[in-house]
Amino acid sequence: MIIILVYAIGILLCLLMAWNLGANDAANPTDCAVGSGVISMKKAVILFAIFAALGGILLGPFVMKTIDRGIIPKEALSEGVMIMGSFAAILAAGLFVALCTWKGLPTSTTHAIIGGVLGFGLIASPQLVNWDKVFIIFGSLLISPLLAVLVAFGLFHAFRAYFRKSRKRQTNMILSYLLLFGLGFAVTLTICQKVFEFPLFESFGVSLLGATILGTIGTIWIHKRYQTPKSGERTDRAGTVKLMSNLLIVALCFSAFAFGANDMANATGAFVTPTMAISGAPTMEVMILLALLGSFGMAVGGLTWGYRVIRTSSFRVTRLDPLTGLAGEYSNAFVIFLFTVVPYYLIGFGIPISTTHSSIGAIIGVGIASMGFGGVNKRTVGKILLTWGVTIPAAVILSAVLFGLFNILIPT
Repeated sequence: MIIILVYAIGILLCLLMAWNLGANDAANPTDCAVGSGVISMKKAVILFAIFAALGGILLGPFVMKTIDRGIIPKEALSEGVMIMGSFAAILAAGLFVALCTWKGLPTSTTHAIIGGVLGFGLIASPQLVNWDKVFIIFGSLLISPLLAVLVAFGLFHAFRAYFRKSRKRQTNMILSYLLLFGLGFAVTLTICQKVFEFPLFESFGVSLLGATILGTIGTIWIHKRYQTPKSGERTDRAGTVKLMSNLLIVALCFSAFAFGANDMANATGAFVTPTMAISGAPTMEVMILLALLGSFGMAVGGLTWGYRVIRTSSFRVTRLDPLTGLAGEYSNAFVIFLFTVVPYYLIGFGIPISTTHSSIGAIIGVGIASMGFGGVNKRTVGKILLTWGVTIPAAVILSAVLFGLFNILIPT
């Protein structure tokens, strides 16, 4: 009965971690749109809550499996050790992220939960630590912000070259359609293949249809709402800014979806195997139920404390406008989605990366591209980098200490 009670409290901690996730990481998909003045913070957070929940429910299980048993094969542990360890991991990560959120510092919930799982694993059964996957995860955590900087730098110059000239309405519609079609096809194909397990040919057909519908509806909405010039007329500067602004809102939605897909595991992944052991339910059903729980907590976190970190990311790293925001947000979304989905096709599990690292990296990238290194607030970036540097060690130590205390107080 004690173990069941610990498990129940652990599930509540999953909800708390999901709240932390929304509170600290709501900035990641929204900072570029808010910082550039395209949308209010309240509206941005509402969009974040909706699309992050969709991403977490539909694609969250990809990475959830990695967090749950990719680092420590929990099925090799006793039920008591497994539940106590998951409890220690989620509590350690939650405490650290809550502290950072309170201080308005964007930290990595991915780093925190990985550190938590690794911390109890090093105490419970160090020989079971899957160092190969740990090194792959650590490598991705280093590569993702650098990749985001480079992609953002390149996208800024590409978008600037396009938008600096007055374009015809048809040309702008084609650009909008291609962006929406590409995003829609990538998401729909992944859902068809990995969620519904359609054959490849059927997946392509459904994805083409879905992307065509999304691209058409989205493009019509963009150009109707912002009243771009009629066919044959060229867009003036105000129309160009409005077009960029609306494309940035689309990027926010896709980025939030990709965020939910990759980061849902940070809140609930540690409790997949314990839930299966106690309930006897199949893996996929358990992951979907936990994703629903996490989506609720994440939405509440974003709507309550999300503003604390959004202020830092949006206004204190560099100066953003619709052009730099557009390049930064598409870069962030691309990198997150890339690490979530592509590895799943190649090696069977999605790689959990820090969406915070990717987001801040993208903002730094557009800051350098638009204003040089002097356009980046080095003091703010220094504080953020210091926070990132201590996240994993702090979570490892705290989780190990908590696991040791739990074993003394409640022997398994």
